[in-house]
Amino acid sequence: MEVKATKEKDVLLVSQDEGICTLTINRPERRNALTPELYSRLAEALQSASEDEQTRVVVLRGAGEQAFSAGHEISRLHGSGDSETRDPLERVILAIEACPVPVIAMIYGYCVAAGCGLAVACDLRLAADNAHLGVTAARLGVVYPASALRRFINVVGVPATKELLYTGRLIDAERAAEIRLVDQVVPADRLATVTYNLAREIAGNSPLSVRGTKGIISRLLGYQDVSPRTEKEFLAWQKQAADSEDLREGQRAFAEKRKPLFKGK
Repeated sequence: MEVKATKEKDVLLVSQDEGICTLTINRPERRNALTPELYSRLAEALQSASEDEQTRVVVLRGAGEQAFSAGHEISRLHGSGDSETRDPLERVILAIEACPVPVIAMIYGYCVAAGCGLAVACDLRLAADNAHLGVTAARLGVVYPASALRRFINVVGVPATKELLYTGRLIDAERAAEIRLVDQVVPADRLATVTYNLAREIAGNSPLSVRGTKGIISRLLGYQDVSPRTEKEFLAWQKQAADSEDLREGQRAFAEKRKPLFKGK
């Protein structure tokens, strides 16, 4: 595949081959941690794929085999609910959902926090047997956005969502498959082959049928939209946590590799 790189060290690599667009988060030295620049680039690339009539499938992955993405860059996790901790990620997720063709997450290694949120937004998720997935918001003092929780509920159901979010633990690929967080688990050395075989199978089907089916499913899930009043309540809970001492303690504990001492304020 031809890779389009606009920089000497591009944080996002884009390749196109036989109707399959591959988006590679290219920060392997940081376990493909997400930054505002990456969010912007991903949203733009997804928009481009949406407008390209030759694109039949999008594959989203992280560079290397150590991580799909370890989540948001912790050093950037600060401020209130209006900060970059939420909106840029939501922009990418909405771009995934709005993309008229299926988006497949190819998951090696760590798929954590915002990285897991990205994967859950994808239409399909294939994981290597070395994958570890989870949302660590409770260990950092963050209230996960309602829209993100809704997507987890749609994928794994209410009980598994509660387990993942209340505990903040990482689960292995086998457990992820059990709760349907991933659709298939394969040996790491076969993940690329299985993923691209699936992508080619989808790309070979009627684009009108595939795009129409994704569009209808998206509209059917539209009933889950909440009222402005309820959304305001949700944002208040997020802001309370985002402005708390607990969030700052969670960040310090993460950096110092120790258990946080939360005070509930």
